[in-house]
Amino acid sequence: MKRDEVTVLKEDAKAYFHKFSFVKSSYVYSPFISRFTTIKKQEYNASYFAVHSLISNPSVTYVTVLSFYDDKYILKCGDAYLEGALSFESQKKSISNAIEKIDSPNKQLLESFKKSFKITPRSSTCSYNQKNYELSPPLCEHISHFLATLPEEVFDRLYSSYHQGMGGGQLGSLHPVLQKKFQRYSFKKPILLEGDKGSGKTFAATSWVRRNNYKEVFIGGHEQFESIDFLGHYIQQKSGSLVWKDGALSEAFRAAIQGEKVVLIIDEILRIPKRELNILISALAPIDGNFMLRTGRASEVVDEIAREEMLYAPTENLWVIGTTNVGADYAVEAMDEALIDRFKPIRKDTQSDELRSILLKVAKEKNFSAKSVQKLMTFYEKMQRLYLTKIVQKIVNIRHLSEALEIAVNEQEIEEIIRDSMLLWVGRDYNGRANSDEVNAVDAVISKVYD
Repeated sequence: MKRDEVTVLKEDAKAYFHKFSFVKSSYVYSPFISRFTTIKKQEYNASYFAVHSLISNPSVTYVTVLSFYDDKYILKCGDAYLEGALSFESQKKSISNAIEKIDSPNKQLLESFKKSFKITPRSSTCSYNQKNYELSPPLCEHISHFLATLPEEVFDRLYSSYHQGMGGGQLGSLHPVLQKKFQRYSFKKPILLEGDKGSGKTFAATSWVRRNNYKEVFIGGHEQFESIDFLGHYIQQKSGSLVWKDGALSEAFRAAIQGEKVVLIIDEILRIPKRELNILISALAPIDGNFMLRTGRASEVVDEIAREEMLYAPTENLWVIGTTNVGADYAVEAMDEALIDRFKPIRKDTQSDELRSILLKVAKEKNFSAKSVQKLMTFYEKMQRLYLTKIVQKIVNIRHLSEALEIAVNEQEIEEIIRDSMLLWVGRDYNGRANSDEVNAVDAVISKVYD
């Protein structure tokens, strides 16, 4: 069921306080298990359960569960896994089958699976919705009472918890495949993250560095970039004397020499003119376990001849990540073949689960509900189809959607900000006016999502 369907059921549900008394409730991560062995439904899910007992006979209990997985909500009256109504082998198999469907299961998730087993008492009630897992009114009294007393915040929390679990346990976390590549090449081989504008390349690089508590040195590439931006230069103090100011590359080298683990992020690296970019050819050529850099700074004077400063940074302490947009629409320099060999090119596309994770993180900071994120994800998916079928010319990216949340004062304003962004995704005629067919197509999508 979709959230709106469950909400309708909740609005119509009746509470039976004269029949049932509350025992306990909680959230769990668990495999989704059917009572019926012929239905092999074993998915990872986030669940909220409530245990109630009969007022007339407290020994009779019922367990109701609202689970979320694969963008669906499932209502259950009783759950074989949470009640422990499985043999040890069945439990082990259920966890294994659920884990196989997750890209990057972590130890925390595995432990939560084990802890959630046998967490509720046996339900003495019906097996509502256990056979088909679809919307099947009329509701039993147990589900009706459960829904009538269900806190509204449960919907958002299940949505967020599920996607946190699927993404490795943290909002805003990297896609597991990219996370694996970062781990593989970190402090071994510089990487070049390439992809479409707004696909989250810079976010991926900076968030990975900060999550691992490494020192970050960041510099943005541009057409007027000069060698001193990499190396450094002398600046005049108020007293009139000159003092050396490190460029980004020199700063990273110097920190690595002092024993810090340093990541130099060069954003839009191919916007840097080739002449200046070629400084990296010699700087990133390891010799005896060190990178070597000539800074251009006079370190000492011997026989009236200035000697240039040489920095030797251990390769194990310095890593470089470059990012670049690719394609004919972007003004970028061609990278020198010798420099290409210094980097490992990695494609970074927008991943739906990564996008959702980023939006959930922003929504949480703004105290917006997960429903706003669901609508933005639906909008993104529909716009992807328009782009792939050539109905619109530009793709919706992470930046467009996250900005809608960041700028919005309240959740009602998000739709207006999306409409204000329409010109980002449509083509223009020779007079510079927006293509009316494309505008109408985007308007139809927005209206459908936010009706």
